[in-house]
Amino acid sequence: MYLRQLLIHNFRKIEDLTIDFPRGLCVIVGENNTGKTTIIDALRLILFPSPEFDALRVNEDDFRNSTDYAPIELTCTFADLTDEDEVHFQECLVDIGDGKFEVQINVRVEFNKTTRRCNVKKWGGETEGGALPSNHYDRFAMIYLQPLRDPERGLRPGKNSQVSRLIDCLAEESQHADFEGIAKDANDRIRALDPVKQARLDINLQMTAIAGHKLSQDTQLIFSDPVFRRIIAGLQPEIEGLPFSLNGLGYNNLIFTSATLGLLRRSAQYSFRSILVEEPEAHLHPQLQALLLRHFANVALDEGDNDEVQVIASTHSPTLASQAPIDSIVSVYEDNDTVTAVSVCTIDIEDKLKKKLQRYLDVTRGELFFARRILMVEGIAEALLLPILTKIAGGSLKDSAVSVINVEGLNFNAFLPLFGDGRLTIPIAILTDGDANERGGELSATAMGLKAKESEISNLRVALSEITFEHELARSDELLPLLVEAFKTIHPIKGNELESNITSFSSGGEKADYFCEVFLETRTSKGRFAQELALLLDDVEISSAAVPKYIMEVLGYLGVVEMEEDDDLN
Repeated sequence: MYLRQLLIHNFRKIEDLTIDFPRGLCVIVGENNTGKTTIIDALRLILFPSPEFDALRVNEDDFRNSTDYAPIELTCTFADLTDEDEVHFQECLVDIGDGKFEVQINVRVEFNKTTRRCNVKKWGGETEGGALPSNHYDRFAMIYLQPLRDPERGLRPGKNSQVSRLIDCLAEESQHADFEGIAKDANDRIRALDPVKQARLDINLQMTAIAGHKLSQDTQLIFSDPVFRRIIAGLQPEIEGLPFSLNGLGYNNLIFTSATLGLLRRSAQYSFRSILVEEPEAHLHPQLQALLLRHFANVALDEGDNDEVQVIASTHSPTLASQAPIDSIVSVYEDNDTVTAVSVCTIDIEDKLKKKLQRYLDVTRGELFFARRILMVEGIAEALLLPILTKIAGGSLKDSAVSVINVEGLNFNAFLPLFGDGRLTIPIAILTDGDANERGGELSATAMGLKAKESEISNLRVALSEITFEHELARSDELLPLLVEAFKTIHPIKGNELESNITSFSSGGEKADYFCEVFLETRTSKGRFAQELALLLDDVEISSAAVPKYIMEVLGYLGVVEMEEDDDLN
């Protein structure tokens, strides 16, 4: 079975939150302090038995502010039960129809103001009743990996090391004697060495001198206590011939995580196996982050030998967000001081668009899951020039927490299914070309189709240039000389000709038409041109009136600059 849903009420900053989990891998993403750790801690509180080391210890600070210690309430729902699961969790079953059941586990935490203590009550099923069965957690196998964890501590020899626990799962009872026989043989051979015999003799002579013959006890020197559990407790990883303690944090993290996953996959006696990991990217460079995530996905989806592990990871790494399977993403963010979660697996997205979105979510576009405001643009030219145009307009994209997403063409439709009521509700704006053949002409069907999306997605605004981005810039009397200068840097001869001829046109529109005609004829790289223009814009004083109106509109909608009422998109 797998964890399908978690309900949280009045826990820390979360008032009411529902998280739908995909089967297998789940990657919870969001910026700092949005509630990701609270979600993981809610799972620790409900899924780990109280005596367990990884169980959460609740205190009065965990109750939501300004609620007078209103009870914390949590509910987990598990789906896809086997017949054996239904028998074991019969007190926790909820009938969902058609002869099928789900397991529901509930927790309520109340605060006693007199004793200043927290009272935790757990029960199964829909109706509040007695405590969970005493053997309830016998069918749960969960491991929690905290943020900024110390993997060396988990690999250090001991009965609770991940290596020791993994070997214990792998070894049959009949194999214990093999371990013990080897240890006994090693002890006998080491005891036979002269230095060891002499050391034993010296120790016993000193003991006899101190305690006398009647109180002294015979001392033996052994290499290892020849008991299976103590033998495996002494095992530790060796990497490239060196002890793990001399290894880097990143690779020790991978070894520790690998041992943890191996332990869970070998624990076939459990109905539910899960690893809760915060910041799996800790100490890893981007390539290793991607490889670890791929392994998580493979482990989580492996159902062939009943060794499936549900991996639930929280991260603020754009690398992991972009590399994760799109259906595994759960985006957590704050909307009007309310924590909201959107599970992509619950969004009805056409398969073709979903595959397209997966391809476009590279590291840069992965930022959309961490953004407070989003500005999507067609290409590299807009992405390079918008920050400086925003500065000219009197604002700052960074200070306003706006993430610019370059979709490299007209691929906005791949991203739009993520937004709207019941989905991501953060403000999103699209800046794109109208692609009319001429000034005053009919805008393209693609542009008009995007504009029509505003009626379907309430938090979307689409601003269109009349023809193209470069054409809009060229229509400004202040910007045109700088555009020509940037063009001359790339095409000196053609640029001088352009500079000479453009003066023959009287209106700004005609000059813009001529500039764009030459720009297209020379097949000038938009990215290179934008870089040259940005350098020039950095060194001159330009009035905000030079920024095209359609750009000012989206900056106003995103709260980057203040707009006059008659200029507002609304």
